[in-house]
Amino acid sequence: MSEEKDLKLRESGSEVEDPQVEMALRNFRQSVRGWSDQEFGRARVPVRRGAAWWLVRHMGAAWALAVVLAVAGVSVPVGVHFHHQQVLAEAKNAADALEQAQQKRMAEQQLQAANIDDEALLKEVDGDIAQGTPDAMEPLASLMSDSAAK
Repeated sequence: MSEEKDLKLRESGSEVEDPQVEMALRNFRQSVRGWSDQEFGRARVPVRRGAAWWLVRHMGAAWALAVVLAVAGVSVPVGVHFHHQQVLAEAKNAADALEQAQQKRMAEQQLQAANIDDEALLKEVDGDIAQGTPDAMEPLASLMSDSAAK
């Protein structure tokens, strides 16, 4: 077949005049044809493709996986943020309740201090400033309190 083409080229007058170039082209053609015959004659080995190839072949699954990853990428940080806000709110509520209890306790103490009647206050002050009598003077002190009572 190649010889027929060579004859047609010679007859048409478009033959290369340089024999070295013609020989190089002929060798090149033969090597390309030999390589092609060898490659096409070889048994095909099935190519093992991975998960990425499966995703490319099934675009719906690829989009679904992308949506799942996007939702997870957004929802996890948002959930963590809301949980953190809830913990802060609970801590603030507990601190407010503690502060209110302390204020209530202080108000009750002030109210009790204000409600002491005059007589009780005078007894308390008298007891604080009164001097105790020594043990040796006790009989004399009892005579004085008896005579004052009569």
